[in-house]
Amino acid sequence: MGNNDIAKLQKTLLDALKEFKKICDKEGIVFFLRGGSVMGSVKYKGFVPWDDDVDIAIPRDQYERMIDILNDKVIAGKYKVVSYKYYPEIHCYFPRLFLVEEERIKLGLPSNTHMGLHLMDILPLDGAPNNTLLRNIYFAKVYALRYLSSLGTPYVEGHVNMHSKKQKFIINFGKFFQLHKIFPQIKVYNTLDKLYKRYDWRVQDYAGTITASLFKKEVMKKEIWGKGKFLPFETEQFMVPELYDSYLKQMYGENYLTEEPQNKKSHHE
Repeated sequence: MGNNDIAKLQKTLLDALKEFKKICDKEGIVFFLRGGSVMGSVKYKGFVPWDDDVDIAIPRDQYERMIDILNDKVIAGKYKVVSYKYYPEIHCYFPRLFLVEEERIKLGLPSNTHMGLHLMDILPLDGAPNNTLLRNIYFAKVYALRYLSSLGTPYVEGHVNMHSKKQKFIINFGKFFQLHKIFPQIKVYNTLDKLYKRYDWRVQDYAGTITASLFKKEVMKKEIWGKGKFLPFETEQFMVPELYDSYLKQMYGENYLTEEPQNKKSHHE
């Protein structure tokens, strides 16, 4: 995407985030910025210059309520939260906030999935086992189930495939042996759902968004999340993990403030 397109998209992303927060505030739901959105807040006081989506995490109990509240609800006449529990065709475990199609066309923004333009990833914040061995077993189970769930995504026209070449090879290998028919995606998502819910982040020593792209890097000491801290983000303030420096160092390395990532991935081709 060109600079003008990114600027237009980020303006829409910020508006979506503000409107989503209005609903959450009204319903007593709290959320953290996560991933690249935390990086943007700390390093740029807003969006990472090339970022084309927003990432948030909601504690599991409030996350479940958010899905029920926002199912089939159009936010500010422009945005809609879609969950696999109501729309299996999303082919994603966690819900995403989309720009409604009429608005996307009016703004002249491109699609990035077969369902249109997704703006926000909404991930549950879950706990993980305290014991190192049990935590590694948990990681292995999650990894296996996430692999099986990925086999059921068809990547039809308009759906950007973010997997690496190695990941695509492994996924195609599983599809060749028809594993996606033996393990239907929705059933795998439901199994993952039960596994994630097993460990309450409020009582465990470790917590994170293991369903996100960086997998076990996303799981860290619970005090890093803490009660959160509000930092500037563009014209607003949003909550980030309380120990955000420790969070970003675990996610992106000790030198995240001075180094730029080698691969600046976009959800748009």
